[in-house]
Amino acid sequence: MAIGPTIGTGLFIGAGQALAVGGPASLLLSYVILSILTFAMTTSVAEVSTHLPSPHGTLVTNGYKYMSKSLAFASAYLRWYTLALFVPYEITSAMVNLGLWKPGSTIAIRLVIITTIVVGCNFLPERIFKSSERLFTAIKIGTMATLFALSLALGLGGVDAQPSWGFKYWKHPGAMNEYLVRGVSGRFLAFFQCLLDGSIAFAFAPELIVHHAEMPVSLMPSVGESAILSAGITGIVKADVAQTAFPYILSSLAMGVMAPFNDTRLTNNGTGSGFSPYLIGLKDAKIQIVPTIAMVALLLSAVASGRSFLYLSSRTLCAMSELGHAPSAFSTRNRGHVPYVAVVASALFSSLAFVSVKIPSTIMNTYLLRLVTSACFISSLVSCAIYIRFNRRLRAKGVAKRYSFSVQPFATYFGMAISTLLLLGGGLWAAPKGNLTVSRATRLIIAYVNIGVFSLLYLVHRFQKFVPVAEIERQMDMGGRNHDRAGPREPRTQKTNPHRGGSQCSPRGFWSI
Repeated sequence: MAIGPTIGTGLFIGAGQALAVGGPASLLLSYVILSILTFAMTTSVAEVSTHLPSPHGTLVTNGYKYMSKSLAFASAYLRWYTLALFVPYEITSAMVNLGLWKPGSTIAIRLVIITTIVVGCNFLPERIFKSSERLFTAIKIGTMATLFALSLALGLGGVDAQPSWGFKYWKHPGAMNEYLVRGVSGRFLAFFQCLLDGSIAFAFAPELIVHHAEMPVSLMPSVGESAILSAGITGIVKADVAQTAFPYILSSLAMGVMAPFNDTRLTNNGTGSGFSPYLIGLKDAKIQIVPTIAMVALLLSAVASGRSFLYLSSRTLCAMSELGHAPSAFSTRNRGHVPYVAVVASALFSSLAFVSVKIPSTIMNTYLLRLVTSACFISSLVSCAIYIRFNRRLRAKGVAKRYSFSVQPFATYFGMAISTLLLLGGGLWAAPKGNLTVSRATRLIIAYVNIGVFSLLYLVHRFQKFVPVAEIERQMDMGGRNHDRAGPREPRTQKTNPHRGGSQCSPRGFWSI
């Protein structure tokens, strides 16, 4: 599974919130639609990447090739800080698990321990980090498979002589919940909010899948070899989308079997994030030891995903630095090939997790979920814009694409429509009063603040020219080769480190897991 290293609690805790608001049928349907959206966006990104593979990822390089430098700058930094925001999200998810399982007053101590593990692991030499990442990825995939098997066993009545659960929660309290209003309109709003909550599990999946597929091709020194291997990208992409979507859809079905949507433990009595539906089902089944083992596995999943997202965020910033779009200090590496300045800069976002000392971690986790998902919708829209500009430039040059999916360009327009709808509909979360500690106005700001940040990044670069870096203006040969030429400012000389052998800030080692 291409996104195995980043499988986190969004699949478990985030899905619990989605189940609570929408019900089991809405959760299953939302995961099906999000899987279709993932396929649509993945094929869009893959067509662009197949033509000219890059080791640095689509939002770091393709934006500069096909869009204005200001829009590319904003999208690249959006990707960096969104990946960095995943780190406090995973840390607070771990706190939710610990706090609900074993409440205590040692919140600050728990935060320090978990954050130290997440950040400290990213200072390990890359060789050691990759070895540990393989282990954590295996644990997370094994956890997902085991929890699904347990839910299947409970549904069929095969655990400790438990009666068959079947789809009893689909009948009582029901398959679909209502949200804000009664009737069909209420069920539709519940489904839409369920779609918003469930999207955290699919965040950045298209880019990660394509990046995994294009890495071997982008490192080929010969254009001819690159062209030959590019044909294999599409097959890898299709397989990885299936390997991602199918287990996620099965997991959404299993979670609807494990807990009813009206169980208050899913949202900690309506305050925010709560127990995973899996943990609720295992506790209610009174299976000894297994719930504790599952809780530990979910805790490890949160910590491991935090490590992975910090890795991706720091390598994105390092790649931006090496390409000339960020200060040169961020590309500095130590003897263990670790870009430690970029790691420190990305790890600063982890401090947001310590807000949980003042407000409950269940609430802070929900706020971070809204921030991350809205940024990912903007990222999807940027990917659609890249595809449209890419097609337009190819037609203008009379150059044929190396590969074209049969669902394109319709899939791109579908992805653009759904992403826009989800981005604009993020404020639906602010409608109910709930038990949250902030006003509706504050919740609206949280839902839409990334639009303002993205616009500010664009405007600062477009009109003020405050960016303290020497950027490289890239000219592309539409036949599949790219060249660098000096822009208005002189591009800086690429710094090399005798221990790293050149520019290596793309997450190449990460995808060898």
